[in-house]
Amino acid sequence: MWLTERVFYILEIVGTIAFAVSGAMIAIERRLDLFGVVFLGVITAVGGGMIRDILIGSFPPVMFINMEYVLTACAVSIAVFLVAYFASHTYFKKASFIDTVNNVFDAVGLGAFSVTGTRIGISAGYSDNMFLCVFLGMLTGIGGGLLRDMMSRSIPFVLRKRIYALAAIAGACLYYLLFRIKAADTIAIFSAVGLTCIIRILATAFEWNLPVAAPEKEIVRTKK
Repeated sequence: MWLTERVFYILEIVGTIAFAVSGAMIAIERRLDLFGVVFLGVITAVGGGMIRDILIGSFPPVMFINMEYVLTACAVSIAVFLVAYFASHTYFKKASFIDTVNNVFDAVGLGAFSVTGTRIGISAGYSDNMFLCVFLGMLTGIGGGLLRDMMSRSIPFVLRKRIYALAAIAGACLYYLLFRIKAADTIAIFSAVGLTCIIRILATAFEWNLPVAAPEKEIVRTKK
């Protein structure tokens, strides 16, 4: 049990760091100032968990009780900002590489939080409710990105590209099912995180998207 809790703690820290990096990089891309970069980095890192805690009636949310996650996200966001600020020529010149790094960190954060969110649902007494546990896992994984995009006046990435939410759902489902059949916790954790990361990275590499009702060219034609 101690080992499992330790693994989940490490997973939460890894997810916090990964999403803070991803959020800060997107904020820099959108030309926000230092406060904006830190704010979006923190929101991306802890926003999903905050929404999850509110949904299950856990008040105040963990981010306000354990400041470790917020402080970690702040420190990481500032570090990313400083790298971009003092090495701006190199940073912005290698846009393709930066985009790849962002996607990798985002995949790691998505995998980590999809699993921890599902686990928290189970620990909260909802182990018999697969729908709720998986929903909490998905929400923890995508919630921060949703808030980030809405606050920067963008259509949320999860609603338009790369089967983002489906990757989170797949990982959450796998973890829940492995938990139900009493698989070893470490196997369940790493299998679910790995599945989410793989789907997320492959979706980016091969541009997997769900179909839309009207292609962009049709929308443009309608507006004329």
